[in-house]
Amino acid sequence: MLFDKTQIGGIDATCRIIRSATFEGMADINGYPTERLFQNYETLADGGSGIIITGMMAVSPMEPYQHCQIRISSDDCIRPLQKLTAHVHDHGGKIIAQLVIMGSAIALPEGDGMLISPSGIPEKVVITESPLHVLQPDEIEQLVRQMTAAVVRAKKAGYDGIQIHGAHGYLASKFLTPYFNKRTDKYGGSLENRARFLLECIRAAREAVGPYFPMWLKLNSADYMEEGSMTFEESKKVMTWAVKAGINAIEISGGNTASLPRQGPIRAIRRTKEPMYFASYAADAAACLKSKVDIGVVGGFRNVTDMEQCLQTTNISFISLSRPLLREPDLPNRWRKGDKAPALCISCSRCFKAENVNCIFNEKKD
Repeated sequence: MLFDKTQIGGIDATCRIIRSATFEGMADINGYPTERLFQNYETLADGGSGIIITGMMAVSPMEPYQHCQIRISSDDCIRPLQKLTAHVHDHGGKIIAQLVIMGSAIALPEGDGMLISPSGIPEKVVITESPLHVLQPDEIEQLVRQMTAAVVRAKKAGYDGIQIHGAHGYLASKFLTPYFNKRTDKYGGSLENRARFLLECIRAAREAVGPYFPMWLKLNSADYMEEGSMTFEESKKVMTWAVKAGINAIEISGGNTASLPRQGPIRAIRRTKEPMYFASYAADAAACLKSKVDIGVVGGFRNVTDMEQCLQTTNISFISLSRPLLREPDLPNRWRKGDKAPALCISCSRCFKAENVNCIFNEKKD
C-alpha cells in the first residue's frame, strides 16, 4: 500500500511517502533558488519520494524574510522558480510550493519589513530586538491578497500544487491560538473568528486558481501549550471549514515555539520514547473527514512496517518525512527495493542551520 501509485490531494503520486516541507536555507541574495537547491530537489525526486513539498517560501513583502529563504512574493520570482520545477519534473518528480506568512516567528529576519502579529504578544523562545506590529484590518486584507498572488505565481511557475502553512506558530497559526490572538474584532475571540484569516486566504486563492489546482494545508493537531492552546477539537473544526473552503489535502503536525517541553513540532524520539507522535490525531481526523479530504501526518516515522500498518489500519492517506530524507534522500527507494531497515536518522535535529541545511553525517562524508 505504501508504494502503490495513487492520487493524493489531486496529485498523481508514485507512492504515499511525501517529503514534508523542510527549510533548506539555499536562496541567493535575491531570494531565488540556487544550483545547490536544484540538485537537492533532483536528488529527492530520484530518491523516490511520491511528492516533494518545498521548504517554506516567503509570500509577503510586508515582512522581512528568513535568512536564505526562497521568495515567491513578486512576479520576478516566477522565472527562477519555473527552472526549479522543470528540474524536478525532468527527474520524474512532483513538487508542491509551501507558502508562508511568518509573522513574529522569524528567527533570523533579513531585509525590510515589520515583524507582524495578531495582537503584539511576543514569542516565548524566539527573541528579537524589533517591536511587534499589531496588524490592522486593512493590512490583514492586504496579506490575503498577497497570499492569493503567491498561489497564482506558484501555478504559473509550474508547481503541481501549493501548501499553505497554517501550523507551528507562523502567522495563520498565531491567529488560531488564543494565547497569541487577543483581538476583539472579527479576527479574534471565537474559533470562527480566529480561523477567519486562514479561511479568507484559502477562499481567495481557490477563486483565483479555479477548482482543479491542488491546494493543501499544514495544520497543528494542537499547540500543546501550558495555556491558551488551540485544542484538537478546535483543529478538527478548522479542518472541516478548510475543506469547504477548497483544501484538497491536510498534513497534520503540531506545536510551536511556546509548546511544553518536548511537545513542539520537532521532537527527539529517543528522549520522548514517542515515535509517530501525531499519528493518533491524524487517524481521528481522517476518520471524521473520510472521503472528503486526504489526511496525512508528519512526525516521528522511521520504520517502514509501522508506516504500512498506519496506512492499513486507519483512513490516513499519506505519511510525510522530513529529517530522515535529509540523511537519506533515497530512503523511499531503499525501502521499495526490499531493504526494510529503519531510517538512519537519529532525530538529533542538528541538521537545521541558518543556511545549507543538511544532515551532519552527510557533511562528514563531504
